[in-house]
Parts: sequence; structure tokens; C-alpha cells
Amino acid sequence: MKKEVLAVALATGLAAAPMAFADAAKGEALFNDKGATKCLVCHAIGKKVVGPDLAGIGKRHTKPWMVKWLTDTQGTWAANDPETAELKTRVNKATKPKPAHMTPKLSDEQAGDIADFLMTK
Repeated sequence: MKKEVLAVALATGLAAAPMAFADAAKGEALFNDKGATKCLVCHAIGKKVVGPDLAGIGKRHTKPWMVKWLTDTQGTWAANDPETAELKTRVNKATKPKPAHMTPKLSDEQAGDIADFLMTK
């Protein structure tokens, strides 16, 4: 019985794994759309532009945190949850009142798609 449960759990997990980044292509298109999101005005993957290099961001932040950041940067900064506190410390801005990050209004779905894309980088 235990082996059957383990096999089902493993098969389900493996089947779901490709879905983790199902919207990454839509997120990449949004990230690269200078007119809609303006991400590329300040960010790149693999080099610093105005904002930080986003390479490896999926290792530093969770997808839910990135969605919160993309939809409400100022609120996320002010909430000072452990993930945000770590970011503030890492970038030496623990005493700064708010970041300059200005994301255009994004839906939760759009933010999720961009986060999915960034999780692959």
C-alpha cells in the first residue's frame, strides 16, 4: 500500500513539474515588451542596467513574493516580511523608506507570468 501511494505521489509530482513554468513564455513576452511593462528599461538578465541584474532571481525569491513585488512594490517593501527584509539587507537599503521601483499596473495573471519567466532565469 505504501509503495502504491509513493508511486502515485511521485508520478503526480513529476507530471505537475512541467506546469510550474507553463506561463513562462507569456511572461517572457511581457518582460520584453518595452511598451507594456517597461521591464527592459531598467532590468536585464545577465547584466546590471539601471536596476539590478535579474539572473538567478528565482534562487533569491519565491514566485509568490515576486508577484507581490510586481503588483505592489511599495506595499511589499513596507510589509517588511522576512523575504523583503533579506532583500533590504542584501542591497544595503534596510533603512530606506521605499524603493524607486515603478512597475506599470499589472494584473495578478501578468505578474504571475513574468514571475514564471523569471523563475527560469
